[in-house]
Amino acid sequence: MTDYIKSHPDLFISNTDTLRDALKKLDSSAKKNLFLVENDRLKAALSDGDIRRWLLNGGTLDAAACVAANYHPKFIFDTERGRVNEKFREYRIDVIPVVDENLIVLDVIYRYAEVDLSGVRIRELGARDLPMISEFFDQMAGDTRAMFNRNDINRIRANDFFGGRGAADQVQFAAVFSEGGTEQMVGYVFLWDLKTRIPWLGIAVRESWKGKHLGRMLLEHAERYAENNGCGGVMLTSVPANIRAHSLYARMGYDYCGTYLDGEFLFIKRFAR
Repeated sequence: MTDYIKSHPDLFISNTDTLRDALKKLDSSAKKNLFLVENDRLKAALSDGDIRRWLLNGGTLDAAACVAANYHPKFIFDTERGRVNEKFREYRIDVIPVVDENLIVLDVIYRYAEVDLSGVRIRELGARDLPMISEFFDQMAGDTRAMFNRNDINRIRANDFFGGRGAADQVQFAAVFSEGGTEQMVGYVFLWDLKTRIPWLGIAVRESWKGKHLGRMLLEHAERYAENNGCGGVMLTSVPANIRAHSLYARMGYDYCGTYLDGEFLFIKRFAR
């Protein structure tokens, strides 16, 4: 076993691992990609999106992880390390394994590994931010759209709200990161029905920022806002396949309360008084 694989077991799976095992590793590593290796050789990649698609197509978590994996993973050779940023742009990915001439895994490089959440700030959104909000929705991958923005509903609601056509009892926040003088929206959280005892909460994280604990930061911000404004808790719904999010909600004190009218899981967090 290579030193890198031995030192980072949570990034790798084998043919004997199940998808349930893979989800546990994704959760513990706080990353969104795993790599299937056989005798230290790179065989395939497996993302949380791959697992969700498998579940949405009727698969189960007890199936072998290899059935949902991508057997054409992107990688670079050790001699190409100097071109890694070029490869990130070419392949449009944010993580890439480094292999030798025999496809033995030597390293895994993350495009945004140097980003610190201390450089992120959360601020309230306004009408002037509509172009940034639109770009945020545009960058969403297909599985994110299916879970957070089905039928473009949340984009439509944002446009209505900032255009003065939506309900007034809501607030919307963005997590923004500034680089080179340009502000990029990397996360989104909103609260609806603030006049009720327990308002609705919605949250989304930019694709390239998933796995950085930004979701926790956004949830904590929204919860503080709701509690400071006299709410007794918050509630949200999540599609059954979004298992990694469910794990985060459980760790943050949300109770699973069954299935909502639309078939999604309902979670409620009550604030201590």
